Amino acid sequence: MAPYSVSHLLMAFFSAILACSVCLVAGSPNTKEIAPGVFMPFVNLGGVESRPSNYTLWLGEGGRGLDTALTYGAKVQQEVGKAMDQAMDWHGGMPRSEIFLTTKIPCCPAGAGIPGCEGHNSSVVQDIQADFDQLGQPYVDLMLLHWPCEKLEDTVAAYKALESLVSSKKARAIGVSNFNSTMIDALMQQVSVKPAVNQCGFSIGGHNTSAYGMDYETLKRCRELGITYSAYSPLGGLSHIDVLSDPDVVQIAKKHNKSPAQVALRWVVQQEVVAVTASTQMKYDDQDLDIFNFQLTEDEMILLAVK
Repeated sequence: MAPYSVSHLLMAFFSAILACSVCLVAGSPNTKEIAPGVFMPFVNLGGVESRPSNYTLWLGEGGRGLDTALTYGAKVQQEVGKAMDQAMDWHGGMPRSEIFLTTKIPCCPAGAGIPGCEGHNSSVVQDIQADFDQLGQPYVDLMLLHWPCEKLEDTVAAYKALESLVSSKKARAIGVSNFNSTMIDALMQQVSVKPAVNQCGFSIGGHNTSAYGMDYETLKRCRELGITYSAYSPLGGLSHIDVLSDPDVVQIAKKHNKSPAQVALRWVVQQEVVAVTASTQMKYDDQDLDIFNFQLTEDEMILLAVK
């Protein structure tokens, strides 16, 4: 009885969101307005130090969204900034306005000893400056608080440091990452600038963990609050889920004459979720960007959602 109930709950959820999301993705440019006048690509390229991406190649193949973070290391940050500079210098120069740059700042209050904070400043302001120094860019399109602190007051203080970036035009929008629905609600009560984005791990088979916002409850709450939900690891790489070999994904891919990766990404963006993937090869870049000329059926969406 439990699988039957879950399936019907998801069917109701998808029936509500697909009516608008399919039309939005199919009938507009491949971007989503995350804040007034700020449009973010539905497909972005990220990469961490252990799994870097080819950012220059991505921009050359038509990708426009780049994702990085201070915790990914200076090498990754500098490569992202260099790729942007090269793109703006080549062939008469790509306008900076065509590139969407997302970065993230850790929440590392003094003396917290939080895993991931090693080597980072206890001052958010100092981390923000370090981020800009590594990127070598005068502004970013989106800056996220990479994770919540252990204490709400520390999280609020860190987020308020990001708020000042909007008024100073150092960031066109700000947001959070790895926040679940409870954390989002708690933060919203104490800040002035609503998060534009909440970036969490989310993929086929990887949407059942509330601890870091990797669940439908968080997606639903973000939708209710007008916060764009974004998915890192949409192909399951970082979450160690073999999405691309799933028999249903493979079968659906054959039906649509697409690759399993394209089906996995389409499943994400068809829910109005912004994807952050990774790639080092031209053929994969091209596939990742070529997901806006087909739609998954409601039955297919639900089938992949109940995994």
